[in-house]
Amino acid sequence: MNGKETQLQQMLTRLRTRLLVMSASVGIAVDEACAALIEGNVGRASAVVDGDETINCMENEIDELALALLARNQPVAQDLRFVIASLRMVLDLERIGDEAASIAERTLILHGPLPQGVMGTVSELMHSASTLYKSAVESFRSGDPEMALKLCRNDDEITQQEVAALQSLMSYLCFIPEQGGGIGQSYAGMHGILICRALSRICRRSANIAEHAYFITRGLNLKHKRGA
Repeated sequence: MNGKETQLQQMLTRLRTRLLVMSASVGIAVDEACAALIEGNVGRASAVVDGDETINCMENEIDELALALLARNQPVAQDLRFVIASLRMVLDLERIGDEAASIAERTLILHGPLPQGVMGTVSELMHSASTLYKSAVESFRSGDPEMALKLCRNDDEITQQEVAALQSLMSYLCFIPEQGGGIGQSYAGMHGILICRALSRICRRSANIAEHAYFITRGLNLKHKRGA
């Protein structure tokens, strides 16, 4: 292996390592945001919001590393696919971090947990978002195309969960009492809708990560083909 090949492998290893570090940080943000929401813990929520800047810095670092790798080493075949997928994946990771921060902000605005009537409607979607994200990152880490492909085909299930959660929330809002507590109940219900949308976007972005993992190993772009 000559010097240029050695440099290429070193930069690829560093890029992969930084992606995995960022993936871990984003995963922690998602879990902490959900835990803060369940507990109504404003301290944990504040930490997630503050930590979003670190995730943004990681995105910039990985972008610069990937572009430098392309310019200096001109990778080909699977190495090139990995760099291209990295540039796509880092965007999805950053957006998932933003959604985690958005969920944490709901806790800060509410100054406490959601009412049980609202929390019960978002808990299943919350579990799906966390599970799908972890599985997508694992499909990338392990280079498992079958796992990645399976995750890319979860659209219908996630859509059904989101629709069910939103329908439940709308029912919750429709039964607001005319006297006493109505404003607070409506306020919590509206935040519940925003949280559902954020969780749904985490699921969609996680499926994108699985797409990138599949592209690296198989060289096929699954974008717009999840139902295939």
